[in-house]
Amino acid sequence: MSKIKILPSDLVSKIAAGEVIERPASVVKELIENSLDAGSKYIIAEIKKSGKELISITDDGCGMLKDDAILSIERHSTSKISNITDLETIQTLGFRGEALPSIASVSNLIIITKTSNSSSGFFLEVADSKIVSSKETGCPAGTTIEVKNIFYNVPARLKFLKSDNTEKNKIISLITEYAIVNFDVSFRLISDNKELFNYPPANSLQIRLAQIFGNAFIEELLDINFKHEQISISGFISKPDKTFLNRNRIFTFINKRPVNSKIIISAVLNGYDEFLRKKENPALFLMFDIKPESIDVNVHPTKREIKFKDEGPVYSTVRQIVRSRLTTKEVIPAIETKNENYASTIKPPENFSSAPVKYTTQEFSIPQSATTNFKKSLSTQLKYIGRIFELYILAEENDELLIIDQHAAQEKVLYEKLKNDISNKTLEIQNLLLPVNIELSPKEFSILQELKSSLEKLGFEIEEFGISSFIVKSIPAVINNASPLSIITEIIKQKKVGKISDASGILDDIMKTACKTAVKSGDKLSEIEIRILLDDLFKCSNPYTCPHGRPTITKITKDELDKRFLRK
Repeated sequence: MSKIKILPSDLVSKIAAGEVIERPASVVKELIENSLDAGSKYIIAEIKKSGKELISITDDGCGMLKDDAILSIERHSTSKISNITDLETIQTLGFRGEALPSIASVSNLIIITKTSNSSSGFFLEVADSKIVSSKETGCPAGTTIEVKNIFYNVPARLKFLKSDNTEKNKIISLITEYAIVNFDVSFRLISDNKELFNYPPANSLQIRLAQIFGNAFIEELLDINFKHEQISISGFISKPDKTFLNRNRIFTFINKRPVNSKIIISAVLNGYDEFLRKKENPALFLMFDIKPESIDVNVHPTKREIKFKDEGPVYSTVRQIVRSRLTTKEVIPAIETKNENYASTIKPPENFSSAPVKYTTQEFSIPQSATTNFKKSLSTQLKYIGRIFELYILAEENDELLIIDQHAAQEKVLYEKLKNDISNKTLEIQNLLLPVNIELSPKEFSILQELKSSLEKLGFEIEEFGISSFIVKSIPAVINNASPLSIITEIIKQKKVGKISDASGILDDIMKTACKTAVKSGDKLSEIEIRILLDDLFKCSNPYTCPHGRPTITKITKDELDKRFLRK
């Protein structure tokens, strides 16, 4: 008996849909691309339960006639190409004729559409790829598509969707991409009957970026404008000193299509070269206009991957443009010089008595014999010497030179104080004389909404203020010397890069992040403040490491110094 079978058409449709529709954000992507291809200038997206219950996209595009609307749910039906030549010179975002059929096979679909020349519109309801009802209806010119109960008939796919917040953030990020590159189009997003953002049409990319990220962010960008017969590049890159720990602000577009191009990203990072420290990333918003015949967008159903006919010139051009822009007079950063082979024989500590610590040895390390078996109370024999490099505190105790990282020490003191206050229910709240307003991008706004209840347990009082900002009314008294804006911004940043968990450890993670706003390198402290800091540090249960595992103290003995100077 034959083992190979031809699959039924409904199963084939669901398998094919899996290549195009992976999650609610995939539906939003396909529908927004259809709206843009239809010439829309106003696009409204509405979701319920992060798109799992409802996704609705309304536009003012050209609309569809009745026959076209019915045909649009058939596989491989499209108005955008008709032959191989069209595929090689594709100008539209969509062209496969798979979007609506794929969506219709895994959801309940409603299409309401009308052309500007029609006297009435057309209503079409589809379930499991089959037409349930259709009729003429009154509606404005354009199209509304409602997608309900996604994956209701594919439980395996539904099971693998992430949390509501994760799926919502995917949608926010996706619409933000299209809003950036289509800055002359209005984008509005409503989630569970609440408006998340509403970007009116902008006259320039710069204005749209200001709408999304705020005016202060725009001031940290450098414009890019390059034109050539084969390729044009426009947009913005961040100044060398404006960097991020993740790539959430890296956006690249080719012929108005959001793409993930390793070639472009690699060229940009190479252009930054020594301007970036390890694990730092720039912000960039680059739009490429390239002749369609020079690229292949038909690599993957999501159309995110692009193949260049000739990668070499693209790489070298992008790298040189970025390098040239960064080396103009007004943006050249100070270059840090390294002392090669300085203290080359000095080794890191062999161990720490209280906790294991990861060490990175660079220009200067501590002798192997050094340990941190220090006393937990400040000895009367401790003699304060001073500070070096505006960061390290030097003190002498008996025959030992103590070196204390003032930032790590302050972090530890604040962390233990905050932790003990919460445990003992003695947390003091500092009301701000003037509430602090924090402008956020839609994604950052959503993150802060998620963290709000945890922050309140730590003594923060924050309230939503409009659709893109929060106001901070109070903070824990123990960190009242820090900027509320810096604290909240740092917490959001750490959440983005996954350093703040979603589980039971979230309070501890937030406390550690809040304490990062402690005394920094370069902050000046008086001798009295330093002595108080040292006294508080040695009172900690574990004064030897900061909340993030870095050492706070190390020492060099007189005997070690004698050996270094060949006295022994």
